[in-house]
Amino acid sequence: MEKLKSVLIANRGEIAVRIIRTAKALSIKTISIYTPADAASLHVSQADEAVLLPGSNSTAYTDGDEIIKIAKEKGADAIIPGYGFLSENADFARSVGEAGLVWCGPSPEAIEAFGVKHVARELAEKAGVPIVPGTKGLVDTDDDAVKESERIGFPVMLKATGGGGGMGLVVCHTPDEVREGFKTVRSRGETLFKNSGLFIERYIADGHHIEVQVFGNGQGQAIHFGERECSIQRRNQKVIEECPSPFVEKQPGMREKLGSTAVSLAESMKYGSAGTIEYIVDDKTGDFYFLEMNTRLQVEHGITEMVYDVDLVELMFKQADAQLGGKGGLAPDYLKSLQPSKPVGVAIEARVYAENPLRDYAPSPGLLQKVEWEQLEGSRIDTWVFTGTQVSPNYDPLLAKVMNHAKTRDAAIKGMELLLSRSIICGPPTNLEYLAAIMQDDTFKSGHTLTSFLKGFEFAPNVIDVISAGAYTLVQDLPGRPSVGKGIPHAGPMDPVALSIANMLVGNERGKEGLEITLSGPELRFVGPAVVALTGAPMDFTLNGSAIPMWTRKHVKAGQKLKIGKTIGGGCRSYLAVYGGFPKVADYFGSKSTSPLVAIGGYQGRALAPGDLLALVKDIPKTLGGHPSVPEHLRPQYGEKWEIMAMPGPHQEGYLTEEDVDMLYSSELKVSHNASRSGIRLVPPRAPQWARKDGGEGGSHPSNLVEYGYPLGTLNWTGDDPCIFPVDCPNFGGFASSTTVIRADWWKLGQIKAGNTMQYKRVSLEEALALRKKVDEYLVAIQKAVESGSFDGVQPLESTFSPSGDYGKAVIAERPAKGNEPQVRYRQGGDDHLLVEYGNEQFDLNHRCRVTALEKALRGPDAPAWLKKTLTNTVGCCTSILLFYDGAKLDREKLLNHLQSLEDQLGDLSKIKVPCRRFRLPLSFESKEQTEATTRYMETQRPHAPYLPDNLDFVAKNNAFSPDQLKHNMLNGTLMAVVVGFFCGNTVSLPVDPRMRMASPKTNPSRVFTPEGTFGWGGSCASIYPVDSPGGYMMLGRTVPCFDYLGYKAGFSLEKPWLFQDFDLLTFYQCTEEELNEKLGYFRSGRYKFEWDEVEFDMAEHNELLRDTADEVKQLREKQAKVQDELVAAENESLQNWREDKEKNKVDESTVDALLADSAISTIDSPVDANVWKVLVEEKAEIKPNQVVAILEAMKLEINVQAPEDVKKGKIEKLLVRPGETVKAGGRIALIRHEE
Repeated sequence: MEKLKSVLIANRGEIAVRIIRTAKALSIKTISIYTPADAASLHVSQADEAVLLPGSNSTAYTDGDEIIKIAKEKGADAIIPGYGFLSENADFARSVGEAGLVWCGPSPEAIEAFGVKHVARELAEKAGVPIVPGTKGLVDTDDDAVKESERIGFPVMLKATGGGGGMGLVVCHTPDEVREGFKTVRSRGETLFKNSGLFIERYIADGHHIEVQVFGNGQGQAIHFGERECSIQRRNQKVIEECPSPFVEKQPGMREKLGSTAVSLAESMKYGSAGTIEYIVDDKTGDFYFLEMNTRLQVEHGITEMVYDVDLVELMFKQADAQLGGKGGLAPDYLKSLQPSKPVGVAIEARVYAENPLRDYAPSPGLLQKVEWEQLEGSRIDTWVFTGTQVSPNYDPLLAKVMNHAKTRDAAIKGMELLLSRSIICGPPTNLEYLAAIMQDDTFKSGHTLTSFLKGFEFAPNVIDVISAGAYTLVQDLPGRPSVGKGIPHAGPMDPVALSIANMLVGNERGKEGLEITLSGPELRFVGPAVVALTGAPMDFTLNGSAIPMWTRKHVKAGQKLKIGKTIGGGCRSYLAVYGGFPKVADYFGSKSTSPLVAIGGYQGRALAPGDLLALVKDIPKTLGGHPSVPEHLRPQYGEKWEIMAMPGPHQEGYLTEEDVDMLYSSELKVSHNASRSGIRLVPPRAPQWARKDGGEGGSHPSNLVEYGYPLGTLNWTGDDPCIFPVDCPNFGGFASSTTVIRADWWKLGQIKAGNTMQYKRVSLEEALALRKKVDEYLVAIQKAVESGSFDGVQPLESTFSPSGDYGKAVIAERPAKGNEPQVRYRQGGDDHLLVEYGNEQFDLNHRCRVTALEKALRGPDAPAWLKKTLTNTVGCCTSILLFYDGAKLDREKLLNHLQSLEDQLGDLSKIKVPCRRFRLPLSFESKEQTEATTRYMETQRPHAPYLPDNLDFVAKNNAFSPDQLKHNMLNGTLMAVVVGFFCGNTVSLPVDPRMRMASPKTNPSRVFTPEGTFGWGGSCASIYPVDSPGGYMMLGRTVPCFDYLGYKAGFSLEKPWLFQDFDLLTFYQCTEEELNEKLGYFRSGRYKFEWDEVEFDMAEHNELLRDTADEVKQLREKQAKVQDELVAAENESLQNWREDKEKNKVDESTVDALLADSAISTIDSPVDANVWKVLVEEKAEIKPNQVVAILEAMKLEINVQAPEDVKKGKIEKLLVRPGETVKAGGRIALIRHEE
């Protein structure tokens, strides 16, 4: 290029990416524009520069003035529009020229002339191009429209003269249809194109849509690159395109006629750049007629490029370069030299959309959890998406154009079949399977592709159509993600026994993904046949309206509807297994399980919703006949009172008093309504008395600890409230855990529900392993019985057990301190977890150094083979490391001996140097989002507290600093990452210099929303919030987030979606809010480059610092303790006042229980963890089906809570919440009394 050095691409998506490819090859700098919804698009990350557009997602790409302003500011020489948006806007093209830029496209005059369809007809007629019989000019009245239609002859097509892209067209067969169509087209024309004019043409029903690619130099010379056939259309939108046309190939001389008339029309207008002239061709006579001219690059231009070995975008750039150089356009001789004589081979294109074929191909936005394109010799994929793309509802749902070029049409079709059937897109529904079916169609293969082709084309995807989703239906498999950690939950089924048996019944391996259904189930339409089984808690279960048994294999025919109702007995979860599972649900770290709290895995990271499609396997083995059924006496028993076997620990003695322990194991504990996959809250008879006055450096409450890894199934004390942590719990935290459910009883945690009671029974490790073995033996026996057809001799799963009473203690071994080697305690956490704890719960980087060394020894290449096979995961924190291991395969005593031998090998680590990374991160102390979050918190959660309204001011005051001192410490100190995890790679860090360490309580209650990148303080540590989420750390500022779920951003990967690792050093530099927002824009588009260096952390130097500052630190702590005592008192007073105000209107749980005993009473529950914003009904008021009862607020979203559909007549019996309160997912909002 002589003059063209920089171009702005006034478009988005795949066409922008395609333009960038050619620009890079020509060494032209590319400037992309984008909206927030498009931040992660490839057209943003692949451009040399990308600029965020102001304005809304829906209108920003059509703001011509702003686009031109950006082009001039960035020094662009030209603007290229692609297709759609402003590509055929003459006023915009004219403004580009007036701004001193070159428009990569035809002249504004050409755009205007061909943009008005009836004018374009007249121009074509003058140029000698045949036109479809029709009206001369526009039709003004419906009477005139009828007269003209009768003159032309039915059927006719009414066309909006300003239309395009298949919009503004209506086919009419009778005068009445013409009158109705006249109104429709005028209205659409005015609404869509600001032009209500219309004209009429004869409608050629049996026709081919064929177009010719032309290119002109703007000086009266033009050439053509043959034709494309685009007859396969749905609602006048192209679906499949071919080059050359199979119809034209059979008509001698037709290509030459089409090409010559197209060139004649282009030359008559002195057309410049790329354009397409579209024809309708009569299938019977071969006559062709002008339809319209598209004055832009077409979507399907790629197949012409493949067949004629030309780069049309390159020609557009060369034309623009010639215009910049004052030459007016390409030289005539050069242009004419490009005229090809004939096509070489055949190319086919299919447009891949995110759309739902069972909802009339409606767009289906959502997260693309897996994108893998098949590649063949001769194939080309033009796309803007990848694994991790969020498809926005704001734009056309085109994901990609799949193209294939081969020597023959048959070979091209075969290649397309492979490309479409082997490519994988997991996420929302797409038309991939639909496109592959077209390739396999005999009519298509014959080349007889009329515009009516799709009217007779029948397609039914092999899927389950979700009609209604039930209360909470998730995809889960076994074992979930036990080995990942770093804040990615374990996941998997809450009741592994029920899912395992469901899979056995349908012929799957035990761990295959199925549906976990909580409290009430979905209605599913099986578009394809399937084999299913439903196990778990008893629920209403019907097939096409007829009751069918649970725990039984059932064969479902295509078209049948399966409906799962509410629970009708004990237990709360059932499991639907389907033969072959759900092949189109994406794996994430080897599992398809869903962790909805963090929107990870499963179907879109969430519960199922109406309109979702679950793909089925196509082939069901003929051997999978019969209807094996598990006899009722062999099914697990789901009651209202549960015995749960548990082992003391990791924190029992020394934390709870003996009286607390007795209360815990001798009492029936009530299951609160706040029971979910992330936590099962219990209601004890009283609050614990605690065996210590506070949590030391862990916090002011005796339940507080220095952060450590949480065992699954552990009973965690968040203050005085106990909560069992099941499969979606955080993997570490700072609250004591006193007892842990053994592996054999995990299935019970999946079935206990609100209102049930449970009683812990203490067992020894030996008893835990024996019970676990019995569960395994039970499952093996069921498997054999299903396969053999005989359940004789199978023993039922016991739900009760009488322990020996010899259960041991939480601490199973201790190792005394020796020199610089710290004391070590080994604490049990059930039969699968062991906590190794250094020191006495004091933050000490020497302990973190030892944890790191031990973790490397356990998981390194020199670890013994037996350990590699049985060690599942580790969670290293500042003073401890939690081991997840397979207790059924690894003897704990052997593990304990190995750990102690490793301590001998580690020795004194006080002087070693640890390789690590030093990060330099931006930090803004101003944040509009954080201010809004605090304001909303005060309005809807807690109106007053010492930490409100300024968290930073409070934390400074709580540590005897001024706000400026605190900021100085943050900007001049260094923090060390001591643990990465909790949820989504949350990074907890500790100041290296003890003089800069601080303490702070967390907000009470936690916020329902905290912006991503928030830099907060809680307890003794700082934390960076990786994603928008609830949270309780005090917000001090904001930086760049540290997690990327699907790993596409710079610095992340799909295998390592978290940024930081243990021992990373974090430093901060101050930036303005505006500067940070710019960096956040770069981060969201995947272009932010984290700054870090490889360094070493010198433990000897650090320990010298600790000795040198010991006296200064002691004085500072004394000063801080005095201030903190004052603020604790102020917080207690504020908290008491707030709680008293709340208690005035609180409904007693016994009252709720008494009401629920009435069969006429049902609940309205919260669908999510949220804050109650508004309550829209009053007690005793009548209630209607689907009436909005309350509005919740979660993550800045307003969520309507509606009355159930089946409320025929009823009233609000009791309101259980009021504005400002927080509810958990499944928490009760109100009670309804149903009336006859």
